[in-house]
Amino acid sequence: MSKICIVFDRLRSEEKMLEKEALNLGHDAVMLDAKITQINTDSQRKDFDFGDVVLERCVSYFRGLHFTASLEFMDVPVLNKFFVANQCGNKMFMTLMLKKYNVATPKTYFSFSSESALENIEKIGYPLVIKPVIGSWGRGVMQVKDRDTADALFEIRDITD
Repeated sequence: MSKICIVFDRLRSEEKMLEKEALNLGHDAVMLDAKITQINTDSQRKDFDFGDVVLERCVSYFRGLHFTASLEFMDVPVLNKFFVANQCGNKMFMTLMLKKYNVATPKTYFSFSSESALENIEKIGYPLVIKPVIGSWGRGVMQVKDRDTADALFEIRDITD
């Protein structure tokens, strides 16, 4: 049977269940904490116990993305590949891909400055929701009820950007 390496950065019940099920199916399973694993540009696959395939399960989007890139650099087979994680983790990339392949999606506006965002907001009207292209669990999602709210929001973003 195969040896499966489950990479995590927060060991949750889901990862424990995946390990248990892999063992029940007769596979070997190795748990690997991405936070303590050290990889560099001279690292080679033989330096690690990645098994036959890695299942990337990091909660942190960026940690998982970069860890996956490191694994793929060493030619380690990864489930949840870099390209897929990069596309799915970025709302703009994912929206464009869905639209390209005719998957029904709401009309979405992309803005690359506060000025163009305010112009798009005026086209749409209030209230509306704005979202950062990266982020999960609702982080950075803002309801904009009126122009004053929009102005305040973009002023804060311009200061912190």
